[in-house]
Amino acid sequence: MQTHIETARSYYREMMALIVRSGYRISIENDMRQWKHIMQTGPATVGVSSIFDPDKADYEPADAFWLRVSNEQAETVAIICDRLVQTPDFVDFVEETGMFAAPYIRHPLDATLSGKIGHAGGLWVHPNSRKTGLSWALPRLVRALSVIHWGVDRHCGIILTGLADAGFGNHIYGFPRSWLALSGGDFRPTGKEERLFVIDIDADEIAGQQTFELKRIMDDGAQNLVDVAAIGRKRHDQAAVREPLPADRRMNFG
Repeated sequence: MQTHIETARSYYREMMALIVRSGYRISIENDMRQWKHIMQTGPATVGVSSIFDPDKADYEPADAFWLRVSNEQAETVAIICDRLVQTPDFVDFVEETGMFAAPYIRHPLDATLSGKIGHAGGLWVHPNSRKTGLSWALPRLVRALSVIHWGVDRHCGIILTGLADAGFGNHIYGFPRSWLALSGGDFRPTGKEERLFVIDIDADEIAGQQTFELKRIMDDGAQNLVDVAAIGRKRHDQAAVREPLPADRRMNFG
């Protein structure tokens, strides 16, 4: 039986091959200031998260990286970053970054997210390269690298109301759980009142997701990212999104 790291390596190799076959080039980079520059200057970006901002966040160089996707003209068309967070409570960690301006409400989660956590964020895809499968592939690629590099216990992200309303946490980014964590305060990167949701998948679920998706990709003969994103949207055996709000509000996390 494969270990989680072996499964992640197999998944990583297949996803990298799909990205190259789709006409892109991808690099793993560690200079977070370059990521920040793109987030400050790229079209249709929404601000720089203090969790990844090298001028504000507290992490070692080996504990953070980002991916750059380039097209055939060597233009950057997508980025995403990931960092290692070791904490007894991930929501405490998010609060301590100061991204939410007080006063705000903290909502209880059904579980305490603790241990060695890979935290993904800072995803941006150029408007001309959207609906190509990159938003589906990149969160999964950094998830695999989190397992390979750090042997994480879980992978977590945060999303705001708009993406939560659209079901991005589960259907695009591949996180089986989503909880409303903070609300009522201004989100400093945008200066607007927001609701913040924590999205989560644990190590066993990551391995199961990767095994399932690898089989689905091979069985369906995916040749590029558009194929694999379409395959990935088909119903499979992941747990459903946990919705903390009334059940009659379909896909509405707001």
